[in-house]
Order: sequence, then C-alpha cells, then structure tokens
Amino acid sequence: MDIRLATIADKNSWDEFIANQKLGAFTQSWIWAEFMATQKEKIYRLIVTDNNQWSAVCFLFVSKLKGGFRILYAPKGPIIADDADIEKNFEFIMKKIDQIAVQEKAIYFQCDPETNDTDFQQIYDQLELNKSEFDIQPRHTLILNIQDSEENLLNQMHSKTRYNIRLAQKKDVSIEIDNSKFKQFNELLKLTTDRQHITLFGEKYFKQLLSLPFVKLYLAKYDGQYIAANIMIFWNHTATYLYGASDYKFRPVMAPYLLQWQAIKDAKDQNIWSYDFWGAAPQNITGHEEKWFGFTKFKMGFSPEAEITEYLGTYEKIYNPTKLGIYRFLRKFIKK
Repeated sequence: MDIRLATIADKNSWDEFIANQKLGAFTQSWIWAEFMATQKEKIYRLIVTDNNQWSAVCFLFVSKLKGGFRILYAPKGPIIADDADIEKNFEFIMKKIDQIAVQEKAIYFQCDPETNDTDFQQIYDQLELNKSEFDIQPRHTLILNIQDSEENLLNQMHSKTRYNIRLAQKKDVSIEIDNSKFKQFNELLKLTTDRQHITLFGEKYFKQLLSLPFVKLYLAKYDGQYIAANIMIFWNHTATYLYGASDYKFRPVMAPYLLQWQAIKDAKDQNIWSYDFWGAAPQNITGHEEKWFGFTKFKMGFSPEAEITEYLGTYEKIYNPTKLGIYRFLRKFIKK
C-alpha cells in the first residue's frame, strides 16, 4: 500500500471514487475541500492506493483555535472503498496523519465517518481514538428515501405538513432559486439567529458557500417580500438541507414547508435518492441535541414513521494532553 498527497490532476478521480462508495458525504468532496481552504489555515488531501488502485481518501484541514492552538479535522472522513480492508486503510491513513500532526504542531485530530458500523468502533479503540466531548457534525439526523412517487411522499407526511404545504401554495408563496441573493438570505439569517440566540458563521463563509456549484439558495417570496430561505446541497446521491432562515412574523404563511417540498421535488428530478435534513433529535436525548426538539418536529412531519439515523459521532486522537487541557480551560473561561 502507498499513500500520497493529491494533486489537481486527481480532482475528477477523487469525486468519482467517493461517488462509488456507500459512505461519501459532500464534506469529503474535492470542491468542499477547496471551500475549506478559503476558511481554514491549511488543507490536506490523502490518497491511499493498493496495487495501483485507489482504496481510500481523506480530506482534512488545519484549524487555528483561540490561543494559537492547532487541530486537525477530517469532516465525515476518511472514505474507504466498500471492498477494501477498513482496518488496514484506516491505520495507514492514521500513520500519515500522525506525521502531519507533528509537522503542524496539532494538539489533536478529529474525524467522524458517516457510519454506525461497529467495525469502526473497534478500529477506533485499536488506533487510540476516543469519543470526543462534543460531536462536530450532527450525530443524529433524518434521512428520507425520496425515490417514491410525489403522491406517495405526500401521503406519508403528517396531515398537518400536507395542509401547510397547500396553505402556502394557496397564499401564492413563490419559490426562487438564486444564489446571488445573499443580502436577502443574510437579513433572514440575522432575524433567525437573533430569535434563537445562536451564532453561526460570518458573511465571508456564506458568500463563499453560495459560490459552490452544488449549493443552491432557495427563497420563498410572499407579497413582494422574501420571507424564508434554505441553503441546499445537491451532491452525489443526496440532497442536504444545510441551513434555514425565516422571518417569524410571516409564520402563518407556512413558507418553510413549501421550501422543503420544492427542494424534495427538485432532488427527485435530478435522480437523487435521499434527502438529509442534517440534524434531528431522538426522543429522550440529552445534551445539546435537546435544543433540536422544535425543528425536529417540523422535519419529522415530512415522514413521521421514518427512523432517525444515528452515527458513531466524532472521535479524536490527542497528541498533546497538556496543551489540550489548557485550551479547554481557556475555552470555558472565555465563555463565562
């Protein structure tokens, strides 16, 4: 086996490789890595070959935290070929990441492959990766199979969800797809974050995000005003609802329901199989996901009988326990 850094010549082969595997999130795509290169300190793309055939890839980035500490993170990676030896490839990748960690003076490495395969759990133990205190990506989510007919998809919804979609249509809510309308989205996002008392990324992040070819900005317009917006990702076999924003005073119009339904129909038209709501809270969950119950109810309305998908979550390998302890102490101090 061999491992090397990817070059621009590998761009098409990289995405083709991921598209052919069961586990292949957009966060490991070539374009997403390019996007992260505009947001983070440095990126790495690793390719593992076995007998001159690609057997695994891993995109990771270097992030500089407050206090000058550096970490490594592979968002939903690595991606290992379905027919490859998971343990052998993961171990091979980790040896390279260990070298990168020394080179970058990273205090830890984190990863969260999009899987609940217990084989990964055993590999984590063997490679000294432990469960992180917090999950970076949603550990629980709702994923709809949208290969059925539109009629059947509507029938599987909660009656209130169907009613709200039709209500928005009756009120002449129109849907636009226009990535140039960043200003309108940003205004709605500010209303939403202020209402929910949350902090998201800054303008630079969202402007750059909307320039990506697989990202679409959906906007709902009512009575001449933009009242709701969603950022959708259409990549590989999955459509992902990444961000949503709305003006609460127009809540009776039910525009967010129509936004989701339009995106689902568009995904079907593109022969996409799955629709990922990117986060949903199971019943009786504790921790930060408790805050998700409100929007989970909204999402579950599109398929009340669907099971929530649970992944293993984020795991980490610590390289400098002393500096990590200092960083976590400072983080708590800063938050107070």
